[in-house]
Amino acid sequence: MVRIVYIITLICLLAMPAPLLAKEAKKASNISALEAFQMLSQEPKTTFLLDVRTRVEYTLLGHPPKSYNVPWRFFTGEFQVKDGPFQGGKATYTGYQLSAQPNPDFISVVKSLSFKPEDRLIVISTQGDSSADAADALVKDGFNNVFNIRHGLFGPKLIAKDQEELAKMYSPHYGRSGRVAGWVFWGLPVSYEVNPRYVYPPDLKQVQK
Repeated sequence: MVRIVYIITLICLLAMPAPLLAKEAKKASNISALEAFQMLSQEPKTTFLLDVRTRVEYTLLGHPPKSYNVPWRFFTGEFQVKDGPFQGGKATYTGYQLSAQPNPDFISVVKSLSFKPEDRLIVISTQGDSSADAADALVKDGFNNVFNIRHGLFGPKLIAKDQEELAKMYSPHYGRSGRVAGWVFWGLPVSYEVNPRYVYPPDLKQVQK
């Protein structure tokens, strides 16, 4: 039953509205998935990848190998209809909701991973929106070498704006997050192994207790 709820949640998250053009980080550098992979391959001891998706997405949808899961926002488990009331505002989509506010412990958890000042931190999310915000937050807090992966893991929806009405009428892929320029689109590696070294640190501490 729990797994069914998780699967439904993931479907809702992947169906969330997203602009066709990738959101850009304003303070951090913006790079493609291919550039990120090259950096990770060439300098593996000083370059690290932060996956800021929810725990559920990280676990069930796969993640780049050796990526640290530090969620930018959390899954609330609350179902809401678009424009309905949600956490003092309105829900932007129909489905299970993400927290309206970022993870308040995001910066402190990243700092707990003991990265060096000269290390390069690359941030990835589902479509590049959350990673852009998270990367900017890291720069604002003093991290100097931060990079946001445009288009994220899966990329934006497979819809050209001028074809949206026709796509809605005829395409079985309408509204789905597609593999457009993201990590998966380029055939870069994805792992389903959940290594305790890379899970969200507070969760690991809870298990150890």
